[in-house]
Amino acid sequence: MNATWNKARVLFVTRFAEMAEYRAEVIIWMLSGTLSIVMMLVWMAQAQGRPDGSINGYSRAEFATYFISTWVVSQLLVVWVAWELDFEIRQGTLSPKLLRPLDPMWGHYAAHVSERVVRIGPMLVLVGLMTWLSGARFTSDFWAYPAAFGLIVLGFSARFLWEYVIGLLAFWTESSTSFQELVWLLYAALGGLFAPLTFYPIWVQDIARWTPFPYMLGLPAQLLAGKATPAQAGQGALILGAWLIVFWFLRLVVWRVGLKKYGAVGA
Repeated sequence: MNATWNKARVLFVTRFAEMAEYRAEVIIWMLSGTLSIVMMLVWMAQAQGRPDGSINGYSRAEFATYFISTWVVSQLLVVWVAWELDFEIRQGTLSPKLLRPLDPMWGHYAAHVSERVVRIGPMLVLVGLMTWLSGARFTSDFWAYPAAFGLIVLGFSARFLWEYVIGLLAFWTESSTSFQELVWLLYAALGGLFAPLTFYPIWVQDIARWTPFPYMLGLPAQLLAGKATPAQAGQGALILGAWLIVFWFLRLVVWRVGLKKYGAVGA
């Protein structure tokens, strides 16, 4: 156990040092993710035009809180491993990593976690600024914050694994990242990036509940906005946990089959 912990610590420290060198790029990347802010302005404008100043139970301030929350959650769910794997497999740079005693996946995972640590400071500053400008009001229920954090951790791990599987498709395709755009659209739409899930038709909501998307993005945002209950948080955690197991075994299968093909072509 101590040996495993020491490996994890060294891996994280190394990756954090690498990410700290690119903190300016991290901030620029973070600022480019403005879709939630655009949607916030759109829905706030729509609510302002209503006689009662609300749409489906969301006031201007509640729209601001929800979409600022989706921005925060989406920032913590950012994953780019599919692009890296696609490059490594096509260029052959994956080969040296296969000689190491550690699964290459853990190096990518440590890089993503390290990037979150670099990202968190500037992100909180921007959240404070957006909250002040928009009049957003986050929930006063203390339990909602650790519950949202737990869902974000599960959601990030689930997204990392499915993006990893997408990247591994480069064993068979010229560009595995083409699949990523379709999956991102489902993630954004069913996750609640464009609007709270309750705004969608019932049949769309029913489909979304069978996917991991609303529990990894929309549900944590609703918790922070005071729009979700502890029971919903617990149910979301169980569903995300189940999807995490599915993606984990899917990654193992695709990785092992892909490595056989990778070795067969002499990489």
